[in-house]
Amino acid sequence: HDGTMLTAATIKWQIDWIRDPKNTAWSASWLAPLDSVEVLDELSLRWKAKQPWAGFAGIIANVPGYMMSQKALTEDPAKYDASAPKGTGAYIVEEANPGNSLKLTRNPDWWFAKASGNPDMPYFDGVTVSVIPDPAVRLANLRANKLDILSLDKSQYAIVKNDPELKVFRLPLNHVAGIRFNTQKGVLKDVRLRQAIDCAIDRKALIAGTQFGLGRIASAMYPEDHWAHNPALKPVNYDPALSKKLLAEAGHAGGLTVKGYWNNTTDGQALAEAIKNMLSKVGINWQVELLAPVAAAGRMKDGDYDMAQGGYTFIYDPDLLATALYHPTGGFNFGRSNNPEAIALIEAGRREMDIDKRQKLYWELERVLTAAHEDAWLWWEEGATAMRKNVMGWDNEKWKKDKESYSLSHPLWFKGGKQ
Repeated sequence: HDGTMLTAATIKWQIDWIRDPKNTAWSASWLAPLDSVEVLDELSLRWKAKQPWAGFAGIIANVPGYMMSQKALTEDPAKYDASAPKGTGAYIVEEANPGNSLKLTRNPDWWFAKASGNPDMPYFDGVTVSVIPDPAVRLANLRANKLDILSLDKSQYAIVKNDPELKVFRLPLNHVAGIRFNTQKGVLKDVRLRQAIDCAIDRKALIAGTQFGLGRIASAMYPEDHWAHNPALKPVNYDPALSKKLLAEAGHAGGLTVKGYWNNTTDGQALAEAIKNMLSKVGINWQVELLAPVAAAGRMKDGDYDMAQGGYTFIYDPDLLATALYHPTGGFNFGRSNNPEAIALIEAGRREMDIDKRQKLYWELERVLTAAHEDAWLWWEEGATAMRKNVMGWDNEKWKKDKESYSLSHPLWFKGGKQ
C-alpha cells in the first residue's frame, strides 16, 4: 500500500482503464456486460449493466476488482508489476528483490480486520517470502527451521506426509491442467483428430508418473467440487485403438504431425515428454518446443500451434474461465476457438439470474465443449503444504469448503501468540 486512499473515484478510474481498448487489458472481456460506473460519493458507486449480469459479483471479486493504486498505475503503468504491488491487502511491501525475496510487514489498517471486528489481524508482524529454486533445498530449509511454511513440490509429498515434526496438508485446488487445441487453424480443425489425441492420453498414468499421485482425473473444465461442473460427464477413456481408427478416418492412417509448445520447467519437460511418448504410440508426432513464459505467450497470441499447454487456474465464477478461453473476446482465446453453440451458452450464463438455471447452462456448456473436444482436460489439481508445528490456525476441512475465501480471511499465528 502506498498510503493513497481507496475511494469510489479510484475504483471507477481502474474499471474505466481496463475497459479502454488502447490499454489492451486481458481482463476487459469479463466486463463486457458493463455499461458504466458512476461515482455517487466518496465511498459509493452505481454500476449500470447493459443486461442482467449474473456473474457481476464473481467477476468483480476477481482480477478486474483487485484494487490497485491509481497513483502508481497513472505514473508508470509499464512498471506496475509484481515487484512493486500496491493494493489493499493484509501486508505492506517493505522490500522487493525479484527472483530473490519479498519482505512484507503487517498492514495495521487492513480493511478486513476492522470490518470483521478483529483489529489485531493479521497476527504475524511480517512475512518474508524466499525464492529457492531447488525443491530439495527448500525442504531442507523447512526441516532446519529456516522456513515456517512451504508449498511442497509434488515429489516431496510422500516423503514428508508422515514427518512427526511437520503438519502436512493435501489440498484440492481450483485449477485444471489441460491441453489447448487450435480448432480454427491447422490440422486440428478436424474434430476427429482432436478426439484421437484425447483418447491417446493415459490420464491415470500421467498423474501417477508426473504428478506423484496429486491430481484428480478431469472429465471437463470445472473441478468436480465446483457448482458449475456437470456430474454426468465422464473422463475421456484411454483408447489407443480408437485413436488409430479416428486417424485413419481423417486420412492420417500413415501418421499425423502436429506442432506446439510447453513450459520449459523441469516438471513441464517431464510432462511434455510423457504426452509426446503416448501420442507416438498411435502414430502422432508432436513437435513440441519447451519455451519460457514470454515466448509461450507470444506463440499463444499468434495462434502458432496445433496443440499446446492449456488448462486454467483460479476457477471461481464460471464465466471467468468460459469467457477467457471460449468466447471470441476472451483474453486467452486469440481466435483459436469459435464454437457458436458454446458462445451462446456463455452469453446466456452471464445473463441468467436464477442460480439453478444458470448451473444447468454451464452443465450444458461443459457437455458441448467436451463433445467437440475443444480442449483435452487432464486433471484437476491437488497440492500439498507443510508447516512447522508452531504455526497455528490452519483448518484443512474449511479450506476444502471455502478455498481462498477461507485462507484470505483467517490469518495464521504462532503457537503461544494471539488467536
